[in-house]
Amino acid sequence: MNKAILHDHLDGGLRPSTALELAKNDSYKPLLEIENISSFFDRSSSSSLEDYLEAFIHTTALMNKYDNLERIAFEAAEDMHNCGINLYESRYAPLYSVNNNLSIKDVLGAINSGFKQAENLYGIKSGLILCGMRNDKKNVESVGEIAVKYRDLIIGFDIAGPELNFRPSLFSSTFKKVKNAGVNITIHAGEGDSVESIKDALENGAKRIGHGVRIIEDINLENNEMGETASLIHDNQIPLEICITSNIHTNMYKSYDSHPIKDLVDLGFNISLNTDNRLMSNTDIVKEMNICKDIGIKNPENLLEMSASYSFLN
Repeated sequence: MNKAILHDHLDGGLRPSTALELAKNDSYKPLLEIENISSFFDRSSSSSLEDYLEAFIHTTALMNKYDNLERIAFEAAEDMHNCGINLYESRYAPLYSVNNNLSIKDVLGAINSGFKQAENLYGIKSGLILCGMRNDKKNVESVGEIAVKYRDLIIGFDIAGPELNFRPSLFSSTFKKVKNAGVNITIHAGEGDSVESIKDALENGAKRIGHGVRIIEDINLENNEMGETASLIHDNQIPLEICITSNIHTNMYKSYDSHPIKDLVDLGFNISLNTDNRLMSNTDIVKEMNICKDIGIKNPENLLEMSASYSFLN
């Protein structure tokens, strides 16, 4: 059976050893001054979302060369293969890597080259979802144009970054263009913003919801009565790309036991289990499956198998 990961950030999944090696090669001083690179990137004790996201400044700084991008993409796919995954969707904000020596086509080519090397070696199929940064409207518009122009080199489009005050409807014209070009859309929603953000994402073409855990706020767990948006998600089996450990580390929930994934599974929602940022959350999909088992989800492997059926790679 195919097993898929649908929500994993390329710049959130570097191997610590690779980050240190690339930092030495590129003379990137902020990381050369760190005693323990793994501990530095581990944001499991973050005091805030901002603290968690600060680590990405250092990973994206290492993703500005063709060879670096190619290696990072290959290793991400290799790590997924080693965890039993054979369909891997990776997402990245490509404009972080564009510079005088690296065009957007080079960026996409380098990442896809790394993915292809892993496929040739292990059989794992990988694809890239482009992310626009929602706190920068021009960035979203530019990445949307890139998604349309290079749609044969990617598998989808998303917006990432801070959700609050940056709902999908702010970029409705971009989503319309992307959708009309036949590009798949998944949107981060229902993590840093309320249930209304999930509804907004659906209205702007989302086939899947990135995170989406706050849909639980639209359900009365005493009688399982669902609100309008929860019913829409449930009845149409729209996939929720849930990332348990990441939600804990960004202080959405205080403990694994308080995370709503089991309730959502029990209620029959279409749940995809994912890793989000493996480096910052010190996790992989095996760890996420073990967490599921610990909180009472009996067969988390089924969630990965179900994910394969609605992967943009399928």
